[in-house]
Amino acid sequence: MAVQDLDLVNELNVYSGLDSFNENVLKKELELCGKFGGDVQKLKALGFNALQLVEIRKGYEDSKVDVNKYLDPKLSWTEMEEMRLEMTQGIDMSQYRQMGFDTQQLYQIRAGISDGVDVSVYAKKIYMADQMREIRIGLSKTNGVPIIFYQDPAFDPLQMREIRKGLEDGIDVSTYGMLDIPYLKMRAIRKSAEDGLFFSESDIRAYNAAILEQMHLAFLDEVDISGYVKKKFDAEQLEQIRLALKKELPIDQYMSFDMRGEAIKEIRLGLEEGIDVAKYADVAYGWQQMYEMRIGLEHQIDITPYCKPLYQPKQMREIRLGIEAGLDISKFSTMMYTAKDMRRIRLKLLSGEIQTVIADDGLEGTVLDRTGGVSDQSVLLTSMLENKDEYLSVSENKMKCWIKLPLRKDGISYTEDAVMTFLFKMKIRSGIDRAQVKKMVADSEPGVKYLVASGKPVEDGADGHYEFFFDIEHKNEFKVAEDGSIDFDGIDLIQQVHVGDKIAIYQKATKGVDGYNIYGEVVKAKNGKEVPILKGEGFMIMSDRVTYVAKYSGAISMDDGLVNIQKVQVLHEVKITDKKINYDGVVFVRGDVNSGSEIYATGDIVIGGHLESSTIESGGNIIVAGGVTCPVRGSVIAKGDISAKFFDGATIKGKNIYSNYFTNCSIEAKGKIKTFGRQGMIYGGSIYSLEGIESALIGNKTGVRTILTLGANTALLTEYNELLKQMSRDEEDLKTLSKEKDRLQELGSGDRQLMQWKIKINAAVGTKEQNIKKLLVKKAKLEEQIGNGAKAGVTVTEQIFAGTILIIDGIALKITDDRKTYDKIVFKTDAKKEKVVAY
Repeated sequence: MAVQDLDLVNELNVYSGLDSFNENVLKKELELCGKFGGDVQKLKALGFNALQLVEIRKGYEDSKVDVNKYLDPKLSWTEMEEMRLEMTQGIDMSQYRQMGFDTQQLYQIRAGISDGVDVSVYAKKIYMADQMREIRIGLSKTNGVPIIFYQDPAFDPLQMREIRKGLEDGIDVSTYGMLDIPYLKMRAIRKSAEDGLFFSESDIRAYNAAILEQMHLAFLDEVDISGYVKKKFDAEQLEQIRLALKKELPIDQYMSFDMRGEAIKEIRLGLEEGIDVAKYADVAYGWQQMYEMRIGLEHQIDITPYCKPLYQPKQMREIRLGIEAGLDISKFSTMMYTAKDMRRIRLKLLSGEIQTVIADDGLEGTVLDRTGGVSDQSVLLTSMLENKDEYLSVSENKMKCWIKLPLRKDGISYTEDAVMTFLFKMKIRSGIDRAQVKKMVADSEPGVKYLVASGKPVEDGADGHYEFFFDIEHKNEFKVAEDGSIDFDGIDLIQQVHVGDKIAIYQKATKGVDGYNIYGEVVKAKNGKEVPILKGEGFMIMSDRVTYVAKYSGAISMDDGLVNIQKVQVLHEVKITDKKINYDGVVFVRGDVNSGSEIYATGDIVIGGHLESSTIESGGNIIVAGGVTCPVRGSVIAKGDISAKFFDGATIKGKNIYSNYFTNCSIEAKGKIKTFGRQGMIYGGSIYSLEGIESALIGNKTGVRTILTLGANTALLTEYNELLKQMSRDEEDLKTLSKEKDRLQELGSGDRQLMQWKIKINAAVGTKEQNIKKLLVKKAKLEEQIGNGAKAGVTVTEQIFAGTILIIDGIALKITDDRKTYDKIVFKTDAKKEKVVAY
């Protein structure tokens, strides 16, 4: 295997700093500290963490920094960073440190000094760091604003921000720049003004931030909610009304002022799905009850059994689930049961633990009458019962019963009455074949088993299902030819429907027929389950509630259970003389897209011919049947997958990217890159894939520079590291603010100024906590991406040529010799993430 090219690693700046998700980061940072002159053993002994080591390493790298001034494990990494940056910039902050400013305040003061602003305006203990930041930005020499409008320390940082933003945008902040207006209301007023909606003073005073925001959104949606605002509907209600009016739904027919916003939402969602909302659009029901009824209607069941306001939502849910499972809900639907009880009974019914027993048709009386007073038969019956295992055997599922009649030495003969009584005593009650019993007694053969009773098998109902009138498996994707290459010939690139076309019919579920076992226990049949109504866009359900038709002509597809009909613009070809195409839907070009063209579509872009030096961008997938050639310029960008016969000189960005070959391309894939066929090739250009690359051939004999980068790239790692730092900063801010909050709590109530400070601190704590929650969500998403990238590898199925450069998870490998394989070679990083190896 080729040796790792260290010069290339340096050239490409593979290790950019802290990658704290990597368990080897401490070791890596210690090595770097040692490289720049640090005492590694001392650093180890002091027990610095990774973030602290980064600041120490950066200090060693900078000749202006005396690392010994902050070589203390008790200092947080942010304190170290602040001291390092002070030395780097040559700014003496000792006077401000002596004044007792915390690290975050010191940062804002130093940043102001560095920017050349008059920090004396805000370098005061009365300002929190976030307030200092807003004043500092307002004092900027390039984008400064008159800070007099918000420099009052009584404004919280978020209020200051909204006033500053308004001043930057040239908005009249006098309408909202007041202490008694919360920042959320300020934001609603500012954003509305940016879009051309200016609230009157009376509106600002009369309505809260949430209502103002709904008025703003209604203005953007071009719907009129003013009448509802005047009737004093709250913001949650207004939001649902606005969304309904936007889709022209008859919401007024079903809602009332007494309904909460969540209840109106259930009505709106029902109207969107075309169900009969009149069945639950009643103020007597809470929104959670409405939800259960709406889901039941969407699942196409009869909701009548639980449409009672006295049922709790959880009780409704149990009954709904019972109906959907085809259970006998009468066993648990009474209101005397709590939802927990209902659930327990429902699960027992579902498992078969609770059974219903059918009548025995008076069998006991008949048998006893027929055997009374027969002494020999009494002896026989007693003997059979005492040795029942010799006579009786039952199938595991209790559906079959056999009897064997051994030869008796006492000379007593078996009789039909004795056998029937024995069966009854053994609780065999149903499905007895009396003719077989009679025949067995008359002509019995010792040791032979006779089938004397059989239960009735259940007949389960069939589930509801859809009969589709289009190919639900159809994908506008390529096929793979016999030689393994991509083949677009002979496939339907899009599947079209016309307005009014029937797209599906729902076949309703059927009821099951119960059976019984030989003990007379009812074996409940499963009723077929109704399935939810179809969801998606571009179609409607007819009044019969089973027929679905297209609302307009377009391209139809099914993805993840959703049926979507997108409008289609069909073109014979596209030339440079044509106007730029910007279409809300699918664009289908039957022929070529000639040089200099531009196509933008919210849906898929499908090109039946060739694409040359043009720009196309899709909100879905892109397919180019004839290939892509961009000798001058051109880009192919999609949110989904991209596939073409070939790519030459193109800039390509998408999820998964497929082709027969890529030559001299710039590729960025959030998923995988793959070529097809034994001649599939990638050579020239810069290729990046988060999840992996597969090709028969990589590079070529001329040694053209081909760089393949896999895994989390620098941009992703930088974003992740910055996120970690921001979280760390916010957590330290929160710690500082929480300490102040606790201190104020101990002081108890005081003067008006102290109360204002308490309110300000409490608000700041809440804001920081919310920020940290949002950052945690973002962190989880980035870690998922990084995790996918950590598994990435390059798979070569034919040959990789010298001159190819692989960079996997930040580790570089330059191929120095041609390598051929008769199976495949997979390049990945080793377990320690120290080098790239071939498997």
